[in-house]
Amino acid sequence: MANYTITRHTESDHTYGCTNFSTMQIEDQVAADGAALDSTVVWDLKANAGYSVAIEDFIFSNGTIINAAAGFSYWKDLPSPILGAVMEEVSSILIRITLYLMPPQIGSLVFNSGSSFVMPSSDVDITVAIEGCAKVAGEGVHLRINNPLDRNTITNVIVDEGLEKNIVSNYLSDKRDEIHGILPSLPTKAIGDGTSRLIFSYIALAEDGYRYNTPPSLIFSDKNYHTKTTLTETINAHSTNKATDITGVRFDVYKKN
Repeated sequence: MANYTITRHTESDHTYGCTNFSTMQIEDQVAADGAALDSTVVWDLKANAGYSVAIEDFIFSNGTIINAAAGFSYWKDLPSPILGAVMEEVSSILIRITLYLMPPQIGSLVFNSGSSFVMPSSDVDITVAIEGCAKVAGEGVHLRINNPLDRNTITNVIVDEGLEKNIVSNYLSDKRDEIHGILPSLPTKAIGDGTSRLIFSYIALAEDGYRYNTPPSLIFSDKNYHTKTTLTETINAHSTNKATDITGVRFDVYKKN
């Protein structure tokens, strides 16, 4: 699903047709700024509830991008009589699209050459195709991990670098840790591609002088989470054949996209 809608950005002094994409114009009107036939048509691309939009995720299907800057993209080669277009990322839920019916004057950018649109005697239907998808605005994480029952175990939670502003961990008691927050949205191309991203690491260490006969395990009932386990092994000082003891376990916790 696209998970967004596009509507005409209407103005009070304009006369619109039977849909929010149509305008009532009179023959021989010429597109110009502030004229009865305005030189621009403006659309609002809005994300559905729970989703966000980013300008790099949207294109004009048959257009040519001529420049991209922070929050903007500029286009030409759109269906006649459109002589250029601009996408502006107004917010995380709104992209404003401006279609020009007269030669745009935006700095030094070179758009399509041509003359301002003149309304003919018959209706004009234009299809402007836009491709793109919204993405999940943010996904909640709320996990509680029961610590090993062994009193001689020390636990620690390390949130992955880059998520420290989004995910926090709380030490609830000597029996439980809590990890919660909102994951930032992923680029559209990464959503549902089968990969996973590291959220945090959970570390269980035996106190000095202790070891594990069987290392602790970490199992999630939610199938979207999985772990990669690394054992910490130290040489047993009392062993004659340099046998090793398991003294710690690191669980790297991943969440599927």
